[in-house]
Amino acid sequence: MVTSFDNKTISSVYSVMPSQEVDFLDEAQNYAFSETQMLKLKKVMGFGTRRVAKEGETVADYAIYGIKQMLIDSVFKEEEIGAIIVTTTSPDHFIPPISNIIQGKFNFNEDTICIDISQGCCGYTVGLVYSFMTLNSIKDKKVLLITGDVLSFKVSTRDRASRPIVGDAVSISVVENTHYENKVYCSLKNDGKDAFAVYIPAGGSRMPITQENIIEESDEFGNWRGKQHLVMQGDQVFNIIINMTPIMIEELLKYTNTQIADVDYFICHQSSSFTLKKLAQRLGVSQERLPRDIVPKYGNSSSASIPVTLCEHYNEMYAKKNKQTILFASFGTGMSLGAVYMELPKFKNCKFVDYPHSI
Repeated sequence: MVTSFDNKTISSVYSVMPSQEVDFLDEAQNYAFSETQMLKLKKVMGFGTRRVAKEGETVADYAIYGIKQMLIDSVFKEEEIGAIIVTTTSPDHFIPPISNIIQGKFNFNEDTICIDISQGCCGYTVGLVYSFMTLNSIKDKKVLLITGDVLSFKVSTRDRASRPIVGDAVSISVVENTHYENKVYCSLKNDGKDAFAVYIPAGGSRMPITQENIIEESDEFGNWRGKQHLVMQGDQVFNIIINMTPIMIEELLKYTNTQIADVDYFICHQSSSFTLKKLAQRLGVSQERLPRDIVPKYGNSSSASIPVTLCEHYNEMYAKKNKQTILFASFGTGMSLGAVYMELPKFKNCKFVDYPHSI
């Protein structure tokens, strides 16, 4: 699907990060790698530090903390919010939805629309499209788009394929209608035939968690997992990203009658430094225009990784210009892909917030 919206923008972005930091080299004993292998992987794959939540902390906890900070900073007023949209694969509960939990913690109007969407890595672009559609109905109100995961609890400590890159974070973006002309172009694609390239076998109705299926077993590559843990077919996911994402981007830019050279920044889902390096090479863009330094510093935070990238690079992006043409691209669980191309003025607010782990 390729479509467009009129007069929409993102006005503020907060990324709420766990204060707790873990270093790849400190977990060496979990992976049965030699010191030489660990150092090589650190260099080639970009493994470094990552931010991880503490047990019992949830997406709602992080979102509520971030919203409180936004209200303190006068980013918006509660009466200005017309919708809360949450994209995550880490729900606090099966019931109730996170969006309703958040709505109930503040003085948001009872007419506030509450939507939860089960989306992982593609959650930010999917959430933006839903936000734009919702804004067509709520007119003078704003959308709080909350994206993120606490997936570190769902990855085995002995999974040497996924554990070194998984981080936690939750972002809050204020999405609103503009009083000036601003065209936004969007593309969403899905390939459900590859839906199980990334999945968690147990925990839902298809396979409830039992004492038997949580026992960890090794796969052919030496990754130990129980059925309650995330499983990712790395080669398959990599090929889908590298082959399908450029096609999606080229299709969207053709729809907008623009070229890759016209885009100031490509802000992509931060799956891994290695994958983004190859994607940048395929697109023919520099690292300055397509940042890929987030996973070695914070980890892959699923649907929060795009706003985390924005917060990390915001000052340099807007150092010389008050407007930038940005193409967001995301890809992952589902398998889902999404892209949003728009001109973005300088944000009202854009910053990191550390979650203190003591609330």
